[in-house]
Amino acid sequence: MSVIKFELKDKHIKLLKNLRWCNVPANKMIVSVDNYDEPFMFGGDNIYQEIDLILNGKPINFDPLNSSDIPTYTSEQIEEWDKLLSELPLALEIILFNGSFKTGMFKAKFTDRQWKELLPITLDNK
Repeated sequence: MSVIKFELKDKHIKLLKNLRWCNVPANKMIVSVDNYDEPFMFGGDNIYQEIDLILNGKPINFDPLNSSDIPTYTSEQIEEWDKLLSELPLALEIILFNGSFKTGMFKAKFTDRQWKELLPITLDNK
């Protein structure tokens, strides 16, 4: 029996709360980031800038008309954000199953997908 474990993070919840369903193309998965010419699921035209704004907020004194203020992202940041995007369907599944936006570690059997929260092991419940 295969068990899936997943950590639902605040970052997943922030991205899901800002997801604009009307911008998700009907013929593509939510996590498609392969065509940078289409408007993205968060309403902007650059998915990494949108994710940065959602997770980190708008920088102080940011001027979008000044090209020197446009941020560049490291490959590590892009990899982390791509991973977060690819995990959004699973994060949404956990939220819908449990009916809450509680973060933490969850597990489910691969066959039934009944997500249960994994409680941290302490000396009291060991």
